[in-house]
Amino acid sequence: MLTSQVKRLDDKCEDLEGRSRRNNMRVMGIPEGLEGPCATDFVAQFLRDLLKLDETPLLDRAHRTLRERPKEGTLPRPFVVRVHFFHIRSQILQRAGESSHLLYNGKRISIFPDYTSSVAKRRAAFVPVKRTLHSYPNVKFGLLFPATLKITMPNGTSHRFEDPTVATDFVNKNCK
Repeated sequence: MLTSQVKRLDDKCEDLEGRSRRNNMRVMGIPEGLEGPCATDFVAQFLRDLLKLDETPLLDRAHRTLRERPKEGTLPRPFVVRVHFFHIRSQILQRAGESSHLLYNGKRISIFPDYTSSVAKRRAAFVPVKRTLHSYPNVKFGLLFPATLKITMPNGTSHRFEDPTVATDFVNKNCK
């Protein structure tokens, strides 16, 4: 009884945290210190220039993640960005996804949704099988929310996997 109640409350908390991040995204690769005193204005203009948007997106806030400032020569902290309108966030993520490599002053920039830590861990578990799938150009694949790998074979059949181990076994047996 108590275990099921804790599980239900944990699921509810996870759902609420996910909903609160719905308009958030993460921007990685922007060198430290470029943002100046107003990170929100900097990131809005940065996104407009990088993605060639028609208008500067309206951002509620933007800040670096809350870990200590990295040492010189290491990866910069990512920005957490809250976009005011969901459709603008979707447009930004779509434009970022359409570009194979986003570059700013020779540095690679990545833009992706801001997931909760548990969803991010579940999605990260699929990274090895996705790396393997990149070597098969005729096989299409994508990661659906929250953490389901969809693989479309050259003959058009699709398969969905919620377990990375099962997905890896499938790829090893069926992709050659």
